[in-house]
Amino acid sequence: MALWHCELKVSRHSRLFSSGVHGVIMLAALLAPWPANGFYLWLPLFVIIMASWVLSQTNIRRCQGRLALFSGQKMHWQKAAWKLTRPPWLSRYGMVITLHAFDKTESIRHRSLIRLWVASDSMPPKMWRHLNQLMRQYPDI
Repeated sequence: MALWHCELKVSRHSRLFSSGVHGVIMLAALLAPWPANGFYLWLPLFVIIMASWVLSQTNIRRCQGRLALFSGQKMHWQKAAWKLTRPPWLSRYGMVITLHAFDKTESIRHRSLIRLWVASDSMPPKMWRHLNQLMRQYPDI
């Protein structure tokens, strides 16, 4: 029986924060004084910033789906069983949960150790408060 479960959705605040940070970095790079023949310097820099933004948005989009917390520090995430290995890092905007896979098979989708960002706006406020309360009792879950 699950202590807590919820269907996580994409976090709007995380997407906006990521876009804002990448936008500020891009703006700073645009406003920097570049030499006249600096095309070979700034173009790769802009490509790297844009690729970083796309990767960030993709990673944020991956943090959705059914998440369930069971007794004994066990979790189910993306159709795999995981174990909480460290106390979660908690903030008012979300938490970072470090999970270790029960099965040792590694694939691109299911690595053996992951850090999952669970944003507070990816679920209803009542569910967030309940998860936050449970995670504060980490060793005794």
